[in-house]
Amino acid sequence: TKPTQAGSVREGTAPAAVAGAGPVDGAKSANEDFVRFLYAPHGPQADAIISTIETKTKLKREQIGYAVGGAIGLLLIFGSIAQLLCNLIGFAYPAYVSVKAIRSPSKDDDTKWLTYWTVFGFMCTIDFFADSIMKIFPVFFLFKAVFLMYLYLPQTNGAEYCYTKYVDPAVTKFDAWFAKQFPGAKQE
Repeated sequence: TKPTQAGSVREGTAPAAVAGAGPVDGAKSANEDFVRFLYAPHGPQADAIISTIETKTKLKREQIGYAVGGAIGLLLIFGSIAQLLCNLIGFAYPAYVSVKAIRSPSKDDDTKWLTYWTVFGFMCTIDFFADSIMKIFPVFFLFKAVFLMYLYLPQTNGAEYCYTKYVDPAVTKFDAWFAKQFPGAKQE
């Protein structure tokens, strides 16, 4: 039996991360949503193309999806466009849903994506050292891409965790240092 689309990311009603659930639980949930998405209808033309690929390769949709993910992973390790591909992974979907969040009347989704972009900004400072890191750790862009997906996937809410655990305390320490160095300066 094919999974249904109910509760999938495509529908816009993805389940929020369960409090106390770890990254493994989030990955399992993301995989279940991925499989639901693959079997959901995507229009007659797309469905026909996918069915043809399934028939010719004799592979299930999720196997094809995993193969595409594996190819992307190899490009992130060995490809000359690894940095560009990694940044597209961290930018394309979050930018799209950020625009949708801005258009919506709710401010909760605005806060969620502002949190993501704040953590993303902190992560971008590491890119300055990417060439040096790649010499020591050649799978840097693969790990960065996986980490960026961990940050934005609704099943993990990693950006909220990283913001609370690392970014906010760092900014708080900076504020205290700044206030000590410049006692008369106004802080917002």
